[in-house]
Amino acid sequence: MLGIEPVSGTVRVGPAAALDVRTIDAQRPVWGTGRPPADRFPCVVQVRAHGGLAAAVVAAGPEGVRVELDEPLRGVAPGQAVAFYRPDAAGDVVLGSATITAGRGARGS
Repeated sequence: MLGIEPVSGTVRVGPAAALDVRTIDAQRPVWGTGRPPADRFPCVVQVRAHGGLAAAVVAAGPEGVRVELDEPLRGVAPGQAVAFYRPDAAGDVVLGSATITAGRGARGS
């Protein structure tokens, strides 16, 4: 299932590859230090409380953040949180988090 349109009762279906998300847009970022580490920075991200970590580059701007994933993720949905981490041998450092507003595949889907 690719999506549900509650007003019309329409359920969108398609191939499993259409579930792959390469870009995540998110709003209302909360930063551990009160501001992003840079306008654009590499990190690892996690979507869902028990989701795996994925390498990404985050671009922070006045309207929120854009996350460009190195490899596609599935199970990304608006309303979920995305957390940003800096890997560290002594334990990953939480850089911040934001609320997902959209996810797009490789071709902007």
